[in-house]
Parts: sequence; C-alpha cells; structure tokens
Amino acid sequence: MSAKPFLTQYAHERTALVQSVLPKAAAILVSRRRVLSGIRWSNNLIVTAAEAIGGAEHVDIRLESDELGAEVVATDLTTDVAVLRLDASASEPTNAAKAVSTGDVPQAPSSTGVVQPPATGAVAQAPSSGGGTAAAALRVGEPVVIIGRNLRGPAAIWGSVQLAGPAWSSRRGGRIDQRLELDLAFDSSFEGGAVVDMGGNVVAMAVPGPYHRVLGIPTQTIETVLAKVSQFGRLPKPYIGIRLQPLWLDDDTRAKLGRKSRGIAAVGGVDAGSPAEQAHLELGDLLLTVDGEPAESVNGLAQRIANINPGQTITLEVLRGGKPLTINVQVGERPHR
Repeated sequence: MSAKPFLTQYAHERTALVQSVLPKAAAILVSRRRVLSGIRWSNNLIVTAAEAIGGAEHVDIRLESDELGAEVVATDLTTDVAVLRLDASASEPTNAAKAVSTGDVPQAPSSTGVVQPPATGAVAQAPSSGGGTAAAALRVGEPVVIIGRNLRGPAAIWGSVQLAGPAWSSRRGGRIDQRLELDLAFDSSFEGGAVVDMGGNVVAMAVPGPYHRVLGIPTQTIETVLAKVSQFGRLPKPYIGIRLQPLWLDDDTRAKLGRKSRGIAAVGGVDAGSPAEQAHLELGDLLLTVDGEPAESVNGLAQRIANINPGQTITLEVLRGGKPLTINVQVGERPHR
C-alpha cells in the first residue's frame, strides 16, 4: 500500500497547525537593523523577549495586515519577558486570532483533525493570580514548532524538546517555571517567537540561551509577569531598602548557627524612610532566614525579594548582638529616580 496518502495528510496537518497560529505572530522592529518576533497575547498586548527590546520605550509592530506602533509597558530582565501595548488604532484580530485570544476552539477542517488554540491569550485580560488554561508541560523528545515573523513575512522552524526539567532561576534571579531546551535551527529573527506544541497550544516563548542553546520561557512564567502588569499597570520593582554585604563564617560559628553554607548576608546599610528602616532593621544585622527558609547568600536573598510583590509582608530572622530576632517587613516598590 502506498504511503503517499499518509504523507499528504501529515503535510496538511503540519501546515494547518502553523496556519492556525500565524495570526498570533508579530514582527517587532526595535531599530533599523534589529527585528525580532513576538506573540500577540490579546487584542492589544504583545509579548516578546526583554533582552532584545533593551531600553526601547516605543517600537514598531508588523502583524498580518497592520503596521502599528507599540508602547513598551514592561521589561522583566529576570525572566526575559517584555510586554508591549499596541497603539489604540490596533484592529481586531482575524477570526482565527480572536479564537486564540479568547480561548475558543477554532473549527479546523475535518480533513486535518488539528488544531487546539494556543492556551494563552485570556490571561492578559486580567488574571489576578497569573493562572490560566495552561497546556501540559512539555516532555523530552516532544515535537514543537517555533512560529515567528520578520519583515519578509511569517516563518516557522520545526524541532523537538531536547531537555525538559524542573523550575529554575535565571542568572538574573527570575523564576522560570520549567527548564526547556529546544533542538532546532535558530536565528535572531525568531527570538520572542511562539513555541507551539502539536495540539496547537502556545506553550513557551523562544529565546537564545548560553552556549548557543535555544530556551523556552513557559507560558506560566509569562502569565505571572502579565498578572503583575494587569494588577499594577506596569512591572513594579520590589524594594525593602537594605544594602547587603557577604560575610564568611568560620567552622565553629557555622556549626553554632546550624548553617550549611559558609556565607551569610549582613546588613551593610539601611535607606532612610525605607520599609527596612520602618521595620527597625539595623546596620550589622545578620540575615538567617526569609519566611522560614535559610538565607544562604546575598544573591540568593536578593533573588527571593525580587520575586515578591510590593505590599506583601516577609518575615526575616536576624542575628543581632548574638541574639535572634524576628522582624516583619512590608515590601514596598522601588522609588523612581
């Protein structure tokens, strides 16, 4: 029996999957020479890679049939997620894109049997908790396609998941909900593009990683950033107002304190009028725990604080004059300079 009908159907399935997600693809012109991709998350919001956006405040966007301007609302370098808001002249998406944005299932032709919509979109409308109808976590070996757009038109790259690990922290301290490394060809125009599974779900955003790796920033991480933007109208920077200095403990002191690490964070300064000053943190305090978890290093403590929303209260256990104290600090927002 000839395999041609099967191969023909397979080709149609792949094409239909890509076509269903193309309305979500955006080309972002950051400068005259720099073009990257983005994901149309809702009618007026675009998500893309923060590092590639840099310090831009306004960019040009090319969609299926529109060329629009967009304001850079937030750039979270800790997770590499940037949020852009299209100018008011943005038109409604096509029917396929509108279905994607609202979570409705577009009707695929019966001959293809494809395509579930990207399970993103509705998050941008106002997700108070960062939740959403997320697709299942990707698995090693699972096929994926990255869908992007450049100035010549839409583009797609097929590949597979090379590594699928647990949540991890980026080198800038951001929590990424799943470690995803992708095995595929990649160029800079696909940075910020949509990583799509075989159900047609947008499951991640593609970004370049170290050592020429291609990483996926999961939709759950993107939704967390969008939830903060929805709540505050921007991306607030948590702030308690202390400057930290690393100290090294000798073996006897480390054993007395019951610490695994030789390092400990000491308060080297307290900003006037800051949440730390109001909570009566003092110069020389040694930070033992944050919300009951050991504070093993300056970088670790800074990363923990960076992932807390302003308005939340954290409990610090400190050592002052050889005596442990418990201090509650309400996290504020970093003042604008």
